[in-house]
Amino acid sequence: MSGVAISLVLGSAILHATWNARAHTGEDRVITLAVAYATGVLLLSPWLLADRPTEVLGLMVLSGFAHGGYLWFLSQAYARGGLVTTYPLARGTAPLIVAALGVWLLGQTPSLLTVLGAVVVAVGLVIIGGVAWGKGERASIATAMATGAFIASYTLLDARAAQDTSALGYFAGVAVVAVIVVLTLARATVARVRASLRSGVVVGVLLTSAYGLVLLAYTRADAANVATLRGTSILFGLALVPRTVTPRLVAGAAAIVAGAVLVAT
Repeated sequence: MSGVAISLVLGSAILHATWNARAHTGEDRVITLAVAYATGVLLLSPWLLADRPTEVLGLMVLSGFAHGGYLWFLSQAYARGGLVTTYPLARGTAPLIVAALGVWLLGQTPSLLTVLGAVVVAVGLVIIGGVAWGKGERASIATAMATGAFIASYTLLDARAAQDTSALGYFAGVAVVAVIVVLTLARATVARVRASLRSGVVVGVLLTSAYGLVLLAYTRADAANVATLRGTSILFGLALVPRTVTPRLVAGAAAIVAGAVLVAT
């Protein structure tokens, strides 16, 4: 990867961990996340209007549903568990699924390093999951890993779409679909949206900046390498809540990141 691509991804990872920490502390998390994506639509509307992603409309709609599922399950995971367990579980599940889909759907023959990396990621997930289980956050494990499945889905869709259209305009279109999906699932009311405006806008600015950077990185580097380096956000996430971090959590997070690197090698 070029220095520019690495800088884009690391900047995205820091912003990603930051907005997740903010979203985790909210009261009505699902509406906050919907407002955040709506904020992204407003911020990126000039790109959406200037270069409408009509050539990848199907991918945009599919990705919008995947993003909607991601926001829904992320809010459910955050309502049931702490940031130090749910965030690594969600982010760590994604590269494992991406690697598995590459073997299953694309017929790729995994290298020894890929297999080893998958095992290391799995070990890290088991460690983090064990911590969550021991803390009584058992319900958060399934929702966090479901979140990871949706992350894997939109990662593959967005990486493909970014090759053929404007990255920022595309994300704005994706966000429109995602907001509709989430507000429908949450049966949102005007009062709930109004109450979540302030926190949602802050999260939205951070979120949009983070994903805009990673979409630009997709145009400069291989999707697998970008997705792998984004995994460093797990470590940044732990750094934001140091008082709740334990050696087991650090070991599990480090295993996930190291395994993800091997998977993409």
